[in-house]
Amino acid sequence: MRQQVGGAEVMRAQLDHLARSACMPNVTVQVVPFRVGAHASMAGPYVILGFPSEAAMDVVLLDNPSGSMWLEGAKELEAYQELWDDGRTKALSPVESLELINSIKEFGA
Repeated sequence: MRQQVGGAEVMRAQLDHLARSACMPNVTVQVVPFRVGAHASMAGPYVILGFPSEAAMDVVLLDNPSGSMWLEGAKELEAYQELWDDGRTKALSPVESLELINSIKEFGA
């Protein structure tokens, strides 16, 4: 959130979008602050897709510069769920996260 890409105007628009999204009833935005230091979720981006139907298998999607990978194994899903849970516990609360987003948007600090 502090690394400017596209200039100040683009950054402000992105932070505005995050702040608006954080106020939606079906969205939770939590920010892991720099002070946490290194943590397990820094390994790279991933998405856990969970489905309500027992017939549909939950999966993890990993994207990287060379393509995408789908993980379907129970142990892999459990490992990424643990990463997710660890990140959420280290992150600021949704209220604190929104305050930080607004602070960066307004003051750049």
